[in-house]
Amino acid sequence: MTNTIYIIPIEPIDQRYTKQWYDNIPLLLEEEIQRTGADYVVKNIDGVTLEDKTTSGAFLDFGKTNQYKASQTARVSEMFSRGEIKAGDKFLITDAWNFIVTPIKYMSELLDIPVEIHGIWHAGAYDPTDILGLKMSKPWCNVQEQAWYHALDYNYYATNFHREMFLRNLNLNHRSTKAIRSGQPHNPIITQLEPYYNTSKDFVIMWPHRYNEDKQPFIVEDISNHQEITVYITQKMNLSKEDYYAVMGKAMAVFSCSLHENLGISMMEGCLAGAIPIVPDRASYKEMYLDIFKYPSVWTDGEENYRKHKDELMNFIEDLMARYDVIKKNELKEQVEILKKDYLNANIMIHNLIRKNAI
Repeated sequence: MTNTIYIIPIEPIDQRYTKQWYDNIPLLLEEEIQRTGADYVVKNIDGVTLEDKTTSGAFLDFGKTNQYKASQTARVSEMFSRGEIKAGDKFLITDAWNFIVTPIKYMSELLDIPVEIHGIWHAGAYDPTDILGLKMSKPWCNVQEQAWYHALDYNYYATNFHREMFLRNLNLNHRSTKAIRSGQPHNPIITQLEPYYNTSKDFVIMWPHRYNEDKQPFIVEDISNHQEITVYITQKMNLSKEDYYAVMGKAMAVFSCSLHENLGISMMEGCLAGAIPIVPDRASYKEMYLDIFKYPSVWTDGEENYRKHKDELMNFIEDLMARYDVIKKNELKEQVEILKKDYLNANIMIHNLIRKNAI
């Protein structure tokens, strides 16, 4: 019997990677199904069409994302009621912080239609530095996250840092086979950005982050006053995705001073485009980047520490940029291969999704 893999996408927003995921995750699954001969078809479950915007400083619009998710939930509920969902079907929820997990599990068990539920965790109230962790009252949100974790058959995390933080902060079993580090399905951006790797670079630092508290924009604002270095703060530039990549392709370095980072897609994009990544030795960066690109975490751990270590940080940045040509041929090339192998693909997740399990 042919089963279906239903994708519950995050709303596709052009300035976020969610639009790329909306288009490309079905293609990745279909390519693997064709390669292996697995007996599945793939379908996106769309929500209502919404305005392409986000809440200031956040990844999504906190009001409209609930409209989108609610409409997806209504569609899935109708499909269960009409008998369209079959035993052995699978759901991939591309953002596991989604209340749709609950009704899918509810209907699967009470209607005796066993399905598998897979979810990708990005961030949440379990992370004290994320906007949800900062603003949401406890403990209701953490109890909800625990419930969704248990309801999901597979929980995916892009980095070991994220996986361990999630399990630790929610008091879950660290040895659980339900919690899987699998990278994320960003394979298509490799092809999109490779042409920029060898383009000529300007003596420019790019800061490609959201303009919110945990990213510490005051630091890059201060660095931008440095006379020797030009800084591009992309959130102030109102760029399309295509223009964003073109600007990135001219930058010699991409810089982060983020306190919170569970993966950091924009820094990986910078590497693919031929920019040196300059990152603090903390969060997911600690496991992902070679030592040459990491500065001591304390240097940007809040404003007081930044002021204290500003000269050291500027010297570190200028030294790396001065050696750009040599670094690009050696360490940056090695770094790109690490990212491709371990973080820019979700091969483990794709394999689990197309694997037939006994019902």
